[in-house]
Amino acid sequence: MFPGQGSQYPGMGADLAAESSKARQIFERANDILGYSLTRIMFDDRGDELNRTVHTQPAVFVHSMALLGILEERYALCPVVAGGHSLGEYSALCAAGILDFADAVDIIRIRARGMDQAQPAGTCGMAAIIGLTKDRVLELIEGTRGADVLEAANFNSPDQVVVSGVMTALTRVVEAAGKLRRTKAVLLPVSSAFHTALMEPAKDALNSRLEGVSFGEARFPVIANLNARPYPASPQEIRRNLVDQVVRPVLWEDCVTSMKESGPTKFVEIGPGKVLTGLLRRIDKQLPSANISDVPSVGSLEAQSA
Repeated sequence: MFPGQGSQYPGMGADLAAESSKARQIFERANDILGYSLTRIMFDDRGDELNRTVHTQPAVFVHSMALLGILEERYALCPVVAGGHSLGEYSALCAAGILDFADAVDIIRIRARGMDQAQPAGTCGMAAIIGLTKDRVLELIEGTRGADVLEAANFNSPDQVVVSGVMTALTRVVEAAGKLRRTKAVLLPVSSAFHTALMEPAKDALNSRLEGVSFGEARFPVIANLNARPYPASPQEIRRNLVDQVVRPVLWEDCVTSMKESGPTKFVEIGPGKVLTGLLRRIDKQLPSANISDVPSVGSLEAQSA
């Protein structure tokens, strides 16, 4: 499992670069492709620039790929299936050999820029609603949306749905959720309404860049956010999935259910933070899991379990 935007943290990856020549090579290659020092932004303890979407998305992807490179050097990994949350889907596609690393970095650069520029800064956002069922959140959206854009963006677990839209509507739905018993609504540290119709302006540049990409054959299935089914082999369908993913909700709970059907012995989250490991426990507490986010967790993979 590969995390997406929101899992970043100041200083991420610095320990990997200090520990592993493989990680350093991956970081340096990303810097060359992007044409600027992403590692300077990632390794900075203040994190001032890291939270900008244009830097966050490549940073999370490259961090995940550096961790995967170290894991592949140290362990005999036998993946049977993979999935990634939003941006993390690119990590999963790269891990499976469907997407080349260099292509992925450049595509993510274009994706991040388009998503960052889709709306004026400060006008839109996202919030996690915790404690309500999917149907109840959809009812809440209908009751507070008014004439504004407000949509369910991430169906993360049975009791967590992320809503996304313009700030006026988002404020209303957060206030309404806060009045309900055993319910919590938390504004997320993002400045855009990801996975909604408001992301339409980001699609054209992404689609144009994807037209020039050659996709490889999958070494193992990758479950798509769009429909919780394995990615198709058709290049045209792969492109369509990635473009549509920008404006459609992430069906993460369904993705986990689909991954379970492949019979993995352990779910391993590879990337910054432990968001997906936490969601996994909310979906099914019985699933064995581990999160790999830094040098110590790489060394303790065998000992980690749910």
